[in-house]
Amino acid sequence: MNIPEGYLNGEIRDGFYVESTMKKAWAAEIEVLNEVDRICRQHDIQYFADWGTLLGTIRHKGFVPWDDDMDITMKREDYTRFCQIVRQEQGELEIINFHTDPEWKDMLSRVINGRSVNYTEAHLDKYHGFPYVAGLDIFPLDYVAPTEDEDKIHCSMISIVEAFSANIRNNTATPEEIEQTTKDIEQMCGVKFNNLEPLATQLLKLGERLSMMYTEKESHAVALMGDHAGPRPLDVYPKEYYSESIYMPFEYTTIPVPVGYEKILIQKYGENYMTPYLGGTNHEYPFYRKQQIIRWFYFNNNREAGFVEVP
Repeated sequence: MNIPEGYLNGEIRDGFYVESTMKKAWAAEIEVLNEVDRICRQHDIQYFADWGTLLGTIRHKGFVPWDDDMDITMKREDYTRFCQIVRQEQGELEIINFHTDPEWKDMLSRVINGRSVNYTEAHLDKYHGFPYVAGLDIFPLDYVAPTEDEDKIHCSMISIVEAFSANIRNNTATPEEIEQTTKDIEQMCGVKFNNLEPLATQLLKLGERLSMMYTEKESHAVALMGDHAGPRPLDVYPKEYYSESIYMPFEYTTIPVPVGYEKILIQKYGENYMTPYLGGTNHEYPFYRKQQIIRWFYFNNNREAGFVEVP
């Protein structure tokens, strides 16, 4: 994808300096987005800009200056199909989630352009001089239970399962607690865990199945169930907000936003969402700093190969 002349230069946006490496990171993420868009158009899959990417699209016509990542959402059926297609294509993009990586601990997927810090000429040419791993996060939208009582039970089940998975990964549960809680969840959900894969991963898969419990026909709203059942219980939206998408300008390309974007942004960020303020993200900024450190330590020993593995 061609980019405007001078786009990769550092610049000040809304009082915040965006360094040249970040501009290259944005350009690399847009390349990944372009490939995601190709797959979605080819297979009739609907997706939407969300979170900071949605806010940036509407308020800045691109990235929020002090943000470094890209987020999209898909309804569960589209999300499942997309993940399968990326794996089947075996192209340059890779999908990462708890189905592909046992150590993955989130209820979302990430699409990346490789797993290595890559200094090969072809990679640098395609990704505008950005050698580090770049990608975007995909959040699945599920349907919410039709009544308040059912929703409370549904969220409680998901919360219990996800919290137990986290406790196992964080080694905060004793063997006795693990044994008893495992039995309780098996009884509650009518399942039986096995010894063939990590229990924490099986719990995430169960949480995913629980999240998919309700259908569009019986529900009036959608949510990211991991958030709705956990830290953001009020993040529920009428399903009509996501019934259609509208392509809008984003940096030097376009991205689809949900038709109800204005009401979504008000609910997420408040009535004054169009007023910029310097803020941070919920992760380390910039995301490529760790990869720069890895490169600094190991690149000289792997110069002939042109890349180094990112743990």
